[in-house]
Amino acid sequence: MAHAIVAEALTPADELRVRLAESEKQVVNLAHTGARALDLLLNLDRLAELWPQIEALGVDLRPELGRWETLQAAVRRNAPALLGELRAVGGLSAARAAQHPGADAGWWWYLAEETRSKARRHWLRTGLIVAGIVLVGAVLVLALRTFFPVDPAIEMARTHQTAGETKIKEQGDFAGALADFMTAASYRPGDVDNWIRLGCVQQKLDDDDAEESFAKARALLGSDVELHLLRATVFTDFGMLDEARADLDAVLAVEPDNSLAHYYLATVFEARQQYQEAMNALIRSSELAEKAKQSELAVMARYRLGILMQRAPVNAMLSITPTPVAP
Repeated sequence: MAHAIVAEALTPADELRVRLAESEKQVVNLAHTGARALDLLLNLDRLAELWPQIEALGVDLRPELGRWETLQAAVRRNAPALLGELRAVGGLSAARAAQHPGADAGWWWYLAEETRSKARRHWLRTGLIVAGIVLVGAVLVLALRTFFPVDPAIEMARTHQTAGETKIKEQGDFAGALADFMTAASYRPGDVDNWIRLGCVQQKLDDDDAEESFAKARALLGSDVELHLLRATVFTDFGMLDEARADLDAVLAVEPDNSLAHYYLATVFEARQQYQEAMNALIRSSELAEKAKQSELAVMARYRLGILMQRAPVNAMLSITPTPVAP
């Protein structure tokens, strides 16, 4: 043993208490002990040997019983650390073969097998839970499709719309996107987004049909301001910043206090790295939104302002137009 029993431990009960105390320290200080971690298992062997002897003498071991059960629980809890340290002696199986050639070893000599079994059960349970979730999700999707079927025209329009957006954003392929947006509009002629996207691409390609597409979107919206606002977001998304700015200027010319137009204008400024103008636009949008009780927009504007203030150059920060103070 690495730690000899002190001379005063004259009785089996005294030895048991000393070894309990020593084991309690060992089990929580396993890190970097290497081969010395084997002492813990040998102590457990001796404790298990002493226990029936002391009970036969009629000694009251009730206080020690709680400590013994707690110690065993701690050994199981710290099994990964113990197994890791025992690699220094070739692993737990090799140590067991050396210390217990027969089959009389205590359960602590089989921690490796017990740990692997627990891990297998854990992953099996996890796999079953995941499989159950996937199955439930599949059943729900099937039920929704069965009892609330999606209009095939909506699915086809969405598929082509997504394909067109991907071609523009990833490849800059406006010509390829044109066919996708035309197909989407043919499936869903009542969807204003399809006509606006189609018109934006047509304008990029100098296609005279752009005005017709925009006219159809205008008819669906019933408002020039709404058309300019929606079209500005698509222009910005497609990198057509001049066109987006023109639409937003058109809105502000008739509605200078339109909080959403200022919010979108900040996106155009930010894309051009005009950080001072972008921050001023967000401040203005937040002020107007609060005045109009558009709390969600006000929060979004302030949130974006905070992010932009962290990214913007210092000289832009020094030039932010302050909010006028009421007299």
